[in-house]
Amino acid sequence: MKKMIALLALIPTAAIADAPPKEVVDMECLVGVWKGSGTMTMGKDKAKVDVTWNCKRTSAQFGVQCAAVMTGIPGLDKYEETDLFGFEPNSSTYHWFSVTNAGETHDHSAKAPAGDKVQFVYTGTQEGKPFKEVIDMSFGKDGKTLALRAETFAGGTSTSVFDVKAKK
Repeated sequence: MKKMIALLALIPTAAIADAPPKEVVDMECLVGVWKGSGTMTMGKDKAKVDVTWNCKRTSAQFGVQCAAVMTGIPGLDKYEETDLFGFEPNSSTYHWFSVTNAGETHDHSAKAPAGDKVQFVYTGTQEGKPFKEVIDMSFGKDGKTLALRAETFAGGTSTSVFDVKAKK
């Protein structure tokens, strides 16, 4: 316990905020239960998918945690994903960390949007090739609709497109 207190003493007082900054408050648009449907396209194959995404506040209101369940993804009975959203004020960057039952762990990042659209990008490698995932997320003016489009690229070639619309 003494070590924990000593470590906390090293954190600058300004880093411990009483209230979240605007960018963190703005993540409230994610909170709720989202249900939707869309498509997953992989090459010439296209499948209908359904999604439920349950999001709630976490970490003293400084983050959003979501649990997603998708059906219809080719090759999987059920695709499950756990997401953690947060904002890093020193770089003005949002982070969306995802862990899936397909073995994926991606830290997507996005600059604060100027409107109701945000683009998260993850860059890494897959099977030794450059890999990139680009996720465009748009919220309806009423805050109860969401359009999400995720496209993945391996070696610079598009390998899949996930396109879904959901409602709270």
